[in-house]
Amino acid sequence: MLCQNGTVKPFLVSLVEPVAYLKSELTLSLFALSLAARRLIGPFVLFLVFLLFCVLTYMRLEHLHFADAVFWVAHPHAIEYRDVRTTTKYFSLFVAIGIFAFEIWFAERILLTFVGHQGREVSKSMINEMNLERIRDHFIICGYGQVGRTVIEQLNRAEIPYVLIETNEGLYRQLLHEGALVLHGDAKRHSVLQEAGIDRARGLCVVIDNDADNLYITVTAKSLNPRLKIITRAGQERYAEAMRTSGADAVVIPEFEGGKLAGQLIRKYSESGA
Repeated sequence: MLCQNGTVKPFLVSLVEPVAYLKSELTLSLFALSLAARRLIGPFVLFLVFLLFCVLTYMRLEHLHFADAVFWVAHPHAIEYRDVRTTTKYFSLFVAIGIFAFEIWFAERILLTFVGHQGREVSKSMINEMNLERIRDHFIICGYGQVGRTVIEQLNRAEIPYVLIETNEGLYRQLLHEGALVLHGDAKRHSVLQEAGIDRARGLCVVIDNDADNLYITVTAKSLNPRLKIITRAGQERYAEAMRTSGADAVVIPEFEGGKLAGQLIRKYSESGA
């Protein structure tokens, strides 16, 4: 009975959506941390080898126990300069310079994480998220197929603010690299539409090449923001009527519009040739 009334599915979706959002946030953080860790593995291993060399050298020069030699490396001020050999004094300078050089190397590796090629991708993701939180009176575009690309080109020319929702991760990264305000996710999810700022948006344009998905997104978006102006793509007239009934303000059928335009051009050329 619950399944027939459609109460179980929305409940399960409401449980899954927050988990998906937290998962995406955690993935971004882990990516940044793993990138920094990979860049530091080499310097860290060499630093350990350098420390071991310094400890063994102190043990040989001053006949120290291992713990005392480690303490000298960690705290060079503990070395009593009046009681050690001249060679030990020079070696302590070498240790200090070496540790300072490793500190610079570590800093350079960490800096590259944030300004390098991969680091720039993390930085752009963070900037993209901040812009998503600030955008107002924009249009949400669902889908970046052939029709979606044309819509985006028109919006860019008119300088109309928009947020693009794209499920394909490769396209998402490409658009992110190009500086587009883009969100990776499924537009059928409430959480994705809310992250795109549907409560602050002026309109929604659904141009996915799937009538059932377009209808579902139309219904979902209208329930989240009844004031939203919705433009939806349809492939068949029967879906177009359902979309209008579900709250779409305008329905575009590309094949129908293309055929209509072709017919008008044929009529135009026929009249001009007559």
